[in-house]
Amino acid sequence: MKIMNGFRALCIALLTLSLPALAEVEFQGFASFVGGVVVDSDDAYDGLSSDNRIGGYTDTLEYDKNSVYGLQAVSRLGDGLTATGQIIARGSENYKPEFEWMYMTYNLTPTLSAKFGRIRTPFYMLSEYLEVGYTYHWIRPPQELYAAQITNMDGASLLYNVPMGAVDGQFVVSLANRNDYSEDPTLTTSEFKSIVAVTGQFEFNGHSTKLIYVQGDLTLEGTAISGAETTYTGLGVDAAFVAEHVSIQDKQLIFTGIGFDLNFYPLKVILEYSKLDFDEILLIASKETRSLASVVYSFGDTNVSYSLSGNKKEGDSAIENNAPAGFEAAIAGAISDVDREVTTHTLGLRHDFHDSAAVKVELISTEETKLDTNATLIRFGVDMLF
Repeated sequence: MKIMNGFRALCIALLTLSLPALAEVEFQGFASFVGGVVVDSDDAYDGLSSDNRIGGYTDTLEYDKNSVYGLQAVSRLGDGLTATGQIIARGSENYKPEFEWMYMTYNLTPTLSAKFGRIRTPFYMLSEYLEVGYTYHWIRPPQELYAAQITNMDGASLLYNVPMGAVDGQFVVSLANRNDYSEDPTLTTSEFKSIVAVTGQFEFNGHSTKLIYVQGDLTLEGTAISGAETTYTGLGVDAAFVAEHVSIQDKQLIFTGIGFDLNFYPLKVILEYSKLDFDEILLIASKETRSLASVVYSFGDTNVSYSLSGNKKEGDSAIENNAPAGFEAAIAGAISDVDREVTTHTLGLRHDFHDSAAVKVELISTEETKLDTNATLIRFGVDMLF
């Protein structure tokens, strides 16, 4: 029923736009049905979704964590104007439908177009089809790199396509905001504003490279943050230090990334690296590096793959230098508490048993160095296009 309500909303929104111009509305859909279970650890295997908004797998077989259903509609109004909407229903959210995309596109020239509305946040190589499992070899891209909670934003972008000899280039500049992006019930405010995103993608002879730069101002308010503010203030920590390093109000976040998709059929290599830099914040890692290397070998309708992914978070020791007298040790401990280092190995098998469907199986082993924990997950699923 919830999915049908979302479907009706999408139809009404696009048909309202298309009826006056008698435009054609095209529908496309995708779905992933995924199960998984931890096989050698009592600890939950956390963070295995592309949106980082769900809990982890446990030693009980579960089928909702990474399952997703999506429907996209495109209304072509003529003269270079289109309207696009995409509804996503995630199993982790009890299949509650929500608009992932809703934007208009206008072709200003044959090589320059503009988008306005709710658009994708361009953090990754796979950002544009992040939810469409059929388009890649994993069941879901490794969470160690594909970890952003902010998957979309509200604003405008310019796309410029330019051929450069044998190389096809696309440059995108976006200005946007995103309010209430987090599903964390302890947060009362989650905002990422004044977003400036610039990407450049280059394709040559089946190979692709993407450069990414995103910056914006992050604001988070909630029980944990307010509790930390109260605790430090109650201990006598200077109010200016609390406002600068404990509160998260309009703190700048800078994201940079680079990715390569190299096709030497039947061998394919995917390399991706990204870095996040925050203002000096005590409760969040000020520096985070993410990396991914994946090798895929295809034979007929089947491919096998191995992926190595990592995520390293570090607190900023510069905060300790600003600590009030007498609180240096406590501040140093708080900085150390946010340090994390995760390494994950993924073995995957994919078989396309139908022109529009593929079955996948993955064996995933992860280790967290700082906490000295590890877990092994078996995950399986079917991806479809329709």
